[in-house]
Amino acid sequence: MANSGLRVAGTAPIGASTATIICGLALTSVTLPADHVVDVFTVAAVGVGLSLSLATGIEAGVSVRNLFRVDILMLGVLYALTFLEFLFPQPDLDGLVSVSAATRGTNAVLLGFGGIVVGRHLVPRQYRFGRISTLVDVRPSSIFWLFVIATLLGYAHIFLAVNFDPFEALRQMSLPRFWQPWGRGKYGDAYSLLYELGLLIYLLPPIAGLIYARSNDYNVLKKLAVTTVLIFTFYYGFSSGTRSMFATYVITFTGAYLLNMPKITLWRALYHGAPILILLLLGTAYMLEFRETGLSNFSFSESEIDSLYVDYNVVIVSRLTEVFPDSYAFLGFEIPYSALIRPIPRVLWPGKPEGLSVTIESAAGAPSGVTTSCTFIGEAYMAGGLLAVLFTGLLFGAAAEMWNRVGREINSHFAQLLYVSGFFCAVVAMRSMLSMVPPMLPTLALWLYGKLWPPVLLGAARLPRSVGSGRERALGCASAFFRRVFANT
Repeated sequence: MANSGLRVAGTAPIGASTATIICGLALTSVTLPADHVVDVFTVAAVGVGLSLSLATGIEAGVSVRNLFRVDILMLGVLYALTFLEFLFPQPDLDGLVSVSAATRGTNAVLLGFGGIVVGRHLVPRQYRFGRISTLVDVRPSSIFWLFVIATLLGYAHIFLAVNFDPFEALRQMSLPRFWQPWGRGKYGDAYSLLYELGLLIYLLPPIAGLIYARSNDYNVLKKLAVTTVLIFTFYYGFSSGTRSMFATYVITFTGAYLLNMPKITLWRALYHGAPILILLLLGTAYMLEFRETGLSNFSFSESEIDSLYVDYNVVIVSRLTEVFPDSYAFLGFEIPYSALIRPIPRVLWPGKPEGLSVTIESAAGAPSGVTTSCTFIGEAYMAGGLLAVLFTGLLFGAAAEMWNRVGREINSHFAQLLYVSGFFCAVVAMRSMLSMVPPMLPTLALWLYGKLWPPVLLGAARLPRSVGSGRERALGCASAFFRRVFANT
């Protein structure tokens, strides 16, 4: 089998890209203007953008597949969430935050970038992330049935809410955000346990990408079924108005498709990837136009997009630097604790804390009823200031390098699928570390599937037909299964 994993990049190119980014961040910090808020963010957007672009070119010189790394994805997503919108006109910002606060917030974001870049060098080169190499490649039929199972379980809460009427489901998806009957309540109930299975939908795009890349292994009916579900999933993500959801669908599909192609070159990566990224940017820009009114009420003739707006996350970070720790004490371990307990349904833990003692919205002065995001940098600053931002960035960078080795060393299409499924968590972690634990669950489920079940099936297949009765052969399969379970605990 041809190696479809990430190639091991030399230390020199990675070191050169790291030095490029660090120097660029430092130069950007010392050249920040002190007159207008917009100018502060614009200079940072240009400086960081040029640094990341140059570093990416250095990485591409090693291998095209080397660009499909989690740390590079994190840096790109963080840039999109913080500075990308300031490459476009952004009027009327001067009244939102002071110049001094904008400078502090920008430097906090630069520190977060630097932490990720340096953190990827903290993992010893000889370190191996567990015994992932024990994974075997899963047969195409098993991949397809994994897609079917993820579809049935992932969409169960949606189709139950519409009495299994697919046309009603499509109609409900086109309504304004949060109007759908399958939404999760604030505190959760028994239904929320089924709602959490909806996270399996995030596995559908990468599985479909793998199937598309290896289309010769699947018949026409299977490819038609996968295409139908994939289109439905993209529509669901787009119509929801949730840009992070739709972006994750597109990124994981594209990553799985390109990584599992028999041969990938820079030209083929640009040929397939560039149009998708352009459509993604356009799609996310229009999603803001209908997220409150619904896709069914959207009209291109009435929509006017004269600039790119993300979330003004760096503005929120700047506001947080004004109130922490002067008005509010740092929250400390309350932030990571809230992140760890988030997946636990309230029906299983009635006394589960309802949220942070000081919310992002109240600290940033957001209007009542408006939800606000500030990336992991703002949350880390609320926990412990610049030191916490640096530590969190280093932690994310090290974690990214550990996960990179899953995709780098395995000659297995299933391992590449497992690797790409982790992109979901990486994207969400950049937006909010308070929300990063639930996205780990689909990847964990996929890992357990590859770690336990395929070896059992293969072991059972090796049992000679002449060995004992059907009952004895079943006992042999069960014995092999439990040996495998206990070997991995």
